[in-house]
Amino acid sequence: MIKAVLLDVDNTLIDFNKSAEWSMRKCFEEFNLEMTDEVIPTFHKINDELWRRLEKGTITKPQLHTIRWQTIFDELGIKADGPSFEQKFIEYVPHAGIEVDGAKELLEFLYGKYIICYASNSSKYQQMIKLTKADMLKYADHLFISDEIGVAKPAKEYFDECMKRLSPIKKEEVILIGDSLTADIRGGLNYGIKTIWFDFLKKGKAEGIKPDYMVESLEEIKPLLLDLNNSI
Repeated sequence: MIKAVLLDVDNTLIDFNKSAEWSMRKCFEEFNLEMTDEVIPTFHKINDELWRRLEKGTITKPQLHTIRWQTIFDELGIKADGPSFEQKFIEYVPHAGIEVDGAKELLEFLYGKYIICYASNSSKYQQMIKLTKADMLKYADHLFISDEIGVAKPAKEYFDECMKRLSPIKKEEVILIGDSLTADIRGGLNYGIKTIWFDFLKKGKAEGIKPDYMVESLEEIKPLLLDLNNSI
């Protein structure tokens, strides 16, 4: 029986993409820069690659924040101070608090039935602001934030710490829900935790990784969990 749910935050509960775009527009206006149509897709391309490198351990989070916007500006041919822009960008992002469709309804369903754990590779400072802004902090029994744990998903040590804090619950009684195939799904599968891949970007396929379950909307998770527990 599933007793605890590990929930990723960005692009699972909080719409990071919309929040980032909101922050970008504010920053471009503040820095008197022209925000062309190429900015948003270039941001996502470079940001996704940097986060993949972070998950692999080839860069640190401080390094990501140092190079992210400078790399974007260099590719776009924009003359601007990347590190200064980054500082303002990460200051704005959490204040958007834009939730993914169905996130609040999912949390209302889970609350009181399962131990709810927010599992994130973002900073605690940012997630506390986002979750408070979106009125989601009240549902959490645990916050498993990589900055505090000292290692990020998908590392085994990250999940070791999660399970230590969830004791005496066993890994067979835990399910992880997240949008990232590399950080969430691969991490959970490698650790022996059941996984639900939330295909937030509507990719339609899992690119060589085989999640236990796949959903395209958060509304699909409630009946899935009910069926899963009833079948055990």
